[in-house]
Amino acid sequence: MPKKNPWTKLKSAVKYENPWIKVREDAVLKPNGEPGIYGVVEFKNMAVGVIALNSKREVVLVGQFRYPLNEYSWEIPEGGCPFGEQPLAAAKRELLEETGYRARKWKKLFEMTLSNS
Repeated sequence: MPKKNPWTKLKSAVKYENPWIKVREDAVLKPNGEPGIYGVVEFKNMAVGVIALNSKREVVLVGQFRYPLNEYSWEIPEGGCPFGEQPLAAAKRELLEETGYRARKWKKLFEMTLSNS
């Protein structure tokens, strides 16, 4: 059962925007009634990831240098899915683009919100 939002937004201003994200700052009243600010990152795409198994039933990983981490990272094939595109179509595209693989069977495992506040 949804509870009433204890926060009150007084005003909102976009601080930064590019093709992938928009960052805004909201002036708020906190649940305790004190004034404050809340920074919000709005993503312009949803993310899709693929746990792909090859013919030996090994998980297919891709590696790349991640600028924000300043390190090389091994990860599952993943990428952006524009809102309005079917996530399965985006997952198929990302798997092919990043690995060269096409899958014979697909199964949705789960959905989750990774950046929820």
